[in-house]
Amino acid sequence: MATNTLNQSLDSWDQSPAASTLESLLTRQLAALTFPPAAAADTAAPAAGATEATSATAAQAAGAAEATAAPAAEAEGADTAVQTAGSRAAGAARVGAGGAPRARVSEPTPTVTPSHGTAPHAPGTHTDGTDTDGTHTDGTDPGDTAPDALVTTGGTESNQLALLLAREAHPGTRLIHGANAHHSLPRAAWLLGMPDPVVVPAPAGTLDPAALDEALTHLPGPHLVAATAGTTDAGLIDPLPEIARLCEQHHARLHIDAAYGGGLLFSDRHRPKLAGLASAATITLDLHKLGWQPIAAGILAVRDPHDLAALHHRADYLNADDDTEAGIPDLLGRSLRTTRRADALKIAVTLKTLGRTGIGSLVDQVCARAEEFAEMIDHHPRFELYDRPTISTVLFRPRTATDDTVAAVRRTLLTDGRAVLGRARLDGRLWLKATLLNPHTGTGDLAALLHLVEGTTPR
Repeated sequence: MATNTLNQSLDSWDQSPAASTLESLLTRQLAALTFPPAAAADTAAPAAGATEATSATAAQAAGAAEATAAPAAEAEGADTAVQTAGSRAAGAARVGAGGAPRARVSEPTPTVTPSHGTAPHAPGTHTDGTDTDGTHTDGTDPGDTAPDALVTTGGTESNQLALLLAREAHPGTRLIHGANAHHSLPRAAWLLGMPDPVVVPAPAGTLDPAALDEALTHLPGPHLVAATAGTTDAGLIDPLPEIARLCEQHHARLHIDAAYGGGLLFSDRHRPKLAGLASAATITLDLHKLGWQPIAAGILAVRDPHDLAALHHRADYLNADDDTEAGIPDLLGRSLRTTRRADALKIAVTLKTLGRTGIGSLVDQVCARAEEFAEMIDHHPRFELYDRPTISTVLFRPRTATDDTVAAVRRTLLTDGRAVLGRARLDGRLWLKATLLNPHTGTGDLAALLHLVEGTTPR
């Protein structure tokens, strides 16, 4: 593991027992956080003809997932006090997530704990590759219903894998997504040779359930509905419970792109905004955003681990049968990449250091700063606020400016190196976009940003 961290171009990450074990534990824990055990049990269908022994195995796997999730979901033993010092870069509205902000932690709570299931076998744990121990040769356990997850390069790869799993589970699947969806979704459908996607209107920035119902009613299936939790333009969250209900009613598969909004899972205060998330078959997360990880830090959480059998592949120089039978780890079926970085390591270190409550505190801070910034804008006579933030994205514009002026102000601030603001077009107008991701941002930084924008706007 240390060798791979120093030289990240080695294939050894896929073959290192310690790396295999760490990635398995991390992904199972993140999957349990995304799909709480109760939700997973409610939505997972038992295998036809399952024997009583198989049911017992599934119950044990669910119990293991619950035990794994407990430290991440509660982390009661971690007394985490997050520093709230002011921003080191005055006037910075958005600081790239180049690393987790420093935090003071007393008695860090371990958040990576052993679990069982589709984890690769470590040396010394013998399996003959057949059904003798209940494990198929593709690495899946027929009695295991605990959710799982894959480490990816980011939201784009996670979305691509989600569409691939849907296509393999239901050949001929057609993607249905909102007009607010990330561009990687229709692009993935094109890349995978799937039927042309159907775009559902999102008149208020979120997917319209009535239009979705109509599409599901009249279009031949099978369907994959892609909803969004944290849109690119405004950080909005689609009506997930209603969308999940429609998918169940029409027997459609549901994928939720929560690359941005998924970080709310760590926060007790904001997690309810993600109600309905666990109804999805697959969920995209990206801890590069509300997880404060350097890229790459993508995750694809999968409710039914048997879906991952579609990724199984055999290459003799990487996972020969006799090596696998001898207990050499096999991660080839957990990614479309072969040589890859030890991306699981940094995520595991962050979770072990801060715990769920520590990361949740950081999420709460940036969401509070976004609310504060929106309030500041709303009371400023020269600015117009689009709406109150759902997560940490705030849209605003100079009140009397044209769209051309708004675009010019953004470019001037960017090229002069004074502020990095995004842009979004909603309700037929162009808005400046501030996505607050630095927990150290203070009131003075927000006021300085408004002053910069005001001073750059022609009167």
